[in-house]
Amino acid sequence: MFFYYLRVLIVAFIIHIVNSQRLGVGINNNGGVDVIRHERYEYHNPHHHQPHRIHQGPFDGILPGIIITIASSYLLWWNEGRAVRDAKLISTAQKEVVELDSTADIDTINNGKLIHITGYLSTQNGLTDADHGLYRKDALQLIRSTEEYQWKETKSERRNRVSEAEVKVTTEYGYHKEWSKRYRDSSRFESPGGHYNPPPPHQLGQQIYTVNDATLDDGSGFHIRPDLLNQISSPYYIMKITGRDNFQSIDYKRPINLGMGEDLPHLDNALISPRGLYYSSELGNYKQQPSYISYTDNKPLEVIDDTKRQRTPVVKFEPQPIIGDVRVNWREVVAPSDGVSILAQQYNTELIPWYNPNSNDRGYIYSLLPGQYTAKEMIEKHIRRHKLITKILRITGWVGSYCGLSLILGCIPAMIRILPFGIGSFIQPLANIATSTIALSTSVGLSCTVMALAWLRFRPFLATALAFISGLGFFSPYIITLRLKRTDEVWVLNQNKKSS
Repeated sequence: MFFYYLRVLIVAFIIHIVNSQRLGVGINNNGGVDVIRHERYEYHNPHHHQPHRIHQGPFDGILPGIIITIASSYLLWWNEGRAVRDAKLISTAQKEVVELDSTADIDTINNGKLIHITGYLSTQNGLTDADHGLYRKDALQLIRSTEEYQWKETKSERRNRVSEAEVKVTTEYGYHKEWSKRYRDSSRFESPGGHYNPPPPHQLGQQIYTVNDATLDDGSGFHIRPDLLNQISSPYYIMKITGRDNFQSIDYKRPINLGMGEDLPHLDNALISPRGLYYSSELGNYKQQPSYISYTDNKPLEVIDDTKRQRTPVVKFEPQPIIGDVRVNWREVVAPSDGVSILAQQYNTELIPWYNPNSNDRGYIYSLLPGQYTAKEMIEKHIRRHKLITKILRITGWVGSYCGLSLILGCIPAMIRILPFGIGSFIQPLANIATSTIALSTSVGLSCTVMALAWLRFRPFLATALAFISGLGFFSPYIITLRLKRTDEVWVLNQNKKSS
């Protein structure tokens, strides 16, 4: 026994020495290492329980199942309350909305009221991206996307058992170059040497700028706040539905063609490509070419003599990227050519969210749609959206209840599986089908019960009427049977009287 433990200690010491010496193998590229490989050996005593192995017990799903079921029930309850609030809001809006003429002067008598107005958006100042000097005089919103050419690290791990007590763990760190909108700190790499990512000169990712001076009808109408303008480019307002909602040609949201560079000042270490503005610290050799290629929307490609004026060169193809290069492109949102339609509350010359004056709920109406729509059409859009969201949340709540109950009942097949003589393996599929069926039926009943209780809370009169109608439908066969039976008894008594 003494020699056995001595052998174990010697093997553990040798493995410790091997683990302390990390072996790296790589392929050089541009002075860096593309692949780093580390190998180490782990010792596991075969006579002891492996602590890293996690065995799932039959009752592990009960607690998560209870949490999911409770959360789904609360979602159903909350959704019914939200549906009632939105229905009241829309009903009040239909009664109180005031139609305004965009050509008429602003009347403060409508302060505090829900108004509907159509018109054409305009801006006096436009938008400027101060970081690059880009100016767009007609833009209501400017969306900038910035990315940098960087090293990216990937990690993979393989585990191979080499003996009963030893496991060889091979960890590989791979490095490749790509454009990224998120800065990766190379100091945290496993091998930072040769994979340095310089800090970008400009903020990476997406930045959105919105004008503050947008108005209806050439500056003489209402002031349109940025949060209302944001709805022009939001997914909900440009989604394709049917009819007039089908915006097949979205002429107000477009990428910016820098063209001849007239929207940009002269920038050092930069050029303009079809993908946008390109920054690089090593453009010297590239800019030594005899000419720059210019392009516009309506003109063919032509060669421009850059000595005539100082400007950022325009090229047909980007140079081969190197680490640290930055690429910037913009999109802009301009005023829709067919105008906009707005539902909001008037406050002097401002348009703000409108809340239901007859309720303390925090639901509101505050919408802008590209195109000419009447108040009735805009409210109908709210109704369709309201019904769609209600249905989606109801289905989500029911699915959550089903998943939660399935986890709770999952302990039954797990316990049946451990029956001896192969009986458990034979019965377990049948138990899975049975528990899934029970979870399905129970989740439907539970969801309906929660929604019924929510209706009693939020719609008491309607819920009582529906309960009465449902009760009649449920007990009507019994009531009809009793009446028929009583009719038969009366008929029999009458026949007996006649016969006697």
